[in-house]
Amino acid sequence: MQAKRIFLLRTAGLMAGATLALSALRLLGAGTDADALPVFESHIKVSGRPASVTGDKAAYQSGTQQPKAGAYGIEEFRFTRELSKDVSLQVDGRALSGAEDYLAQFRLTKNEVGTSEVGYKRFRTFYGGFGGFFPTNRFWAPLTNPKLSTDRATLWAKGTVALPDRPVFHFGYTNELRNGRKDSTIWGDTDFTGIPIWSSNSLNPISANRKIIPSYVELGERHETLEAAMSHTIGGTTFDLRLANDRVNNLDTRFFNRYPGELQPYPNIPSTPATLKSPSVANNAISGFDQQGISSNALSFTGKVSTALSDQMTVYAGVGYQNMDGDISGARINTLSIMTATGVKYLVGGFVDRGRPPYSYQSAGGTMTAKVFTGNVGVDYKPSKDLSLGAAVKGEDLTTNASNPVNYLNTHVNLATGVVTVLSPVYSPNYGKIHEKSWTPEVSARYTGFKGITFYGTASYRTAPADETSTYSSVGPGAVAGPIVSSSSASYANRVKERHDNYKMGANWRVSSYVMLRGEVFRKDHMNSFYDAAIGATGRYLLDTQTEGFQLTATVRPLLTLAFTTRYVGLNAEMHTTVDAAAEYQSADSKIHQFGETIDWTPNSQVYVQGNLNVVFDTTSTSYPRAGGNANIVLHNADNNYWNASVVAGFVVNKATDAQVQFTCYRADNYDASLIATTPSGAGIKDYTATIGLKHKFSDSMAGAVKVGYFDSRCDTTGGFTNYKGPLFYASVDYAF
Repeated sequence: MQAKRIFLLRTAGLMAGATLALSALRLLGAGTDADALPVFESHIKVSGRPASVTGDKAAYQSGTQQPKAGAYGIEEFRFTRELSKDVSLQVDGRALSGAEDYLAQFRLTKNEVGTSEVGYKRFRTFYGGFGGFFPTNRFWAPLTNPKLSTDRATLWAKGTVALPDRPVFHFGYTNELRNGRKDSTIWGDTDFTGIPIWSSNSLNPISANRKIIPSYVELGERHETLEAAMSHTIGGTTFDLRLANDRVNNLDTRFFNRYPGELQPYPNIPSTPATLKSPSVANNAISGFDQQGISSNALSFTGKVSTALSDQMTVYAGVGYQNMDGDISGARINTLSIMTATGVKYLVGGFVDRGRPPYSYQSAGGTMTAKVFTGNVGVDYKPSKDLSLGAAVKGEDLTTNASNPVNYLNTHVNLATGVVTVLSPVYSPNYGKIHEKSWTPEVSARYTGFKGITFYGTASYRTAPADETSTYSSVGPGAVAGPIVSSSSASYANRVKERHDNYKMGANWRVSSYVMLRGEVFRKDHMNSFYDAAIGATGRYLLDTQTEGFQLTATVRPLLTLAFTTRYVGLNAEMHTTVDAAAEYQSADSKIHQFGETIDWTPNSQVYVQGNLNVVFDTTSTSYPRAGGNANIVLHNADNNYWNASVVAGFVVNKATDAQVQFTCYRADNYDASLIATTPSGAGIKDYTATIGLKHKFSDSMAGAVKVGYFDSRCDTTGGFTNYKGPLFYASVDYAF
């Protein structure tokens, strides 16, 4: 849903590229070339978008993808020059401070020789460090600094050598980075929800505990690719070869808090007589981080050949191989706060007599390898001018091995004395291997034999049997009281099978120059099964999902100046689960109905109007409400119904000026604060924007644009804590040289 909101506000003109040029108007024939606003080749555009936000700044940044202080600088720079009769240079650039959006790209082209290009780009994505909101006591606990952001950058160099009647060679290098902080949906626990907590568990049919404490991820990722490719055609045969080396070096750390502000007393409150407990004494706080790292190197080769046997038939085949090896690392450090007879103790991996250690560990050095062989063969056949057929089969052989032993850190505390005993780390090996072979036959057809109608269809069936073996080790409380930790391991040997069926059929029908119809139906059936032969019927797990639906589109143009486009998408998805020897049950059900309408109206050559409306009914249910009992009533139907609408009107003021007015609205009304048995997560959002702007040609080499407006965002899901509103400004000057 957040993606929908970002898209909506981008269309309202908040993004850097939101100019006021009425390109759609001119494409439909409005105005003459003499009156049209200029489109410059070599030019520089300088723009600014100051921000004046009332409300939550972090929500504004993540919702609009705009910095709270605004963005200023060079929105677009382009320089083109013919260096000689057969050599051209193109330079593109961008530098927007605040948005941290930068681009520098140089492209040199020599006719009948090739091209070379180097470049660097970087941009910032904004996130909000929010958790969940609980309505009973209006609990809201964002991160101390909820304004999070991540920078993505790419450095590249590539070239193409394309001499006449010679093989074409491509060379390239890319270096991609992702650094910064982003929010995580793996939230921590809290008991500060306003739900009563009794010292006797039998009096607590509805747990006060909810996972709504925010967390965030510190990203440090690099991906490098060095590749070379060659393609060549001899007669009716085309050869393609590619060699690539991929290097990955990632280290991501998720920081979390569980039960912040809580500490159980010592001795603990007795269950009898039953008394109400403050949430501040319901649990013990745990804070820490979970770190995952990977450093890998992969070498891959692909080769393809395609031959036209005749005008009606083309055959093709391809092979591929990839060999990857790498190192994996990890660390999970939990610091437990616990009260003893002598005061509060802060322990990494802390536990008490017969208690469970909170799983703090450090990797002892992990490795992984993977080998993948792929191949495919196919044929495209056109027995007549109206009928096209295709058939292909793909195969893959995958083998992966991974080993990641860890050392569990364990610190025992005696609550009665406060004595802390640091134990030696417990070494725990973990190992896994997967060998999978998959086959995917697929067919396609297209028929145009009826006037104005095109029929098409595709079908594919993928089966992927695999063998999985693994050894998993863990630690737990000792058999007797005291500073004792026991380790245990378990081995698994599963026979796995995947099946994926995908079918699609559709038609396009041009009824007349005024009416165009499109329709498509599809079905996807995916099944994953796991079977442990050593355990028998109690080692079986099966997950089966079926998705089917259809989409219809009708475009009607009763007048040359008026067009209606109507859309409908219907989808139904079910999930069925079987565990061990139990009977199959339906574990999820999702239904979506989406209606859309677009109206384009050009009453004359000076005015253009477009209206859009989308209405969506979306409901997902799970098995838990049907399972019964208060302990299982944890998930209600997840409704994601919403609608959005927009109207944009543009008109030519005079030969040098265009104007545009735009209004957008997005609403979702699914929030139900009465559902205290679960976290009320249904979205309740209202977003509005209204803008008006002008674009004016000052001369043949200079144009300017200005836009003003207002935005208002209200969110019931977060109790209104992430509401924001304010005026919208945008101004730019575009100069040609």
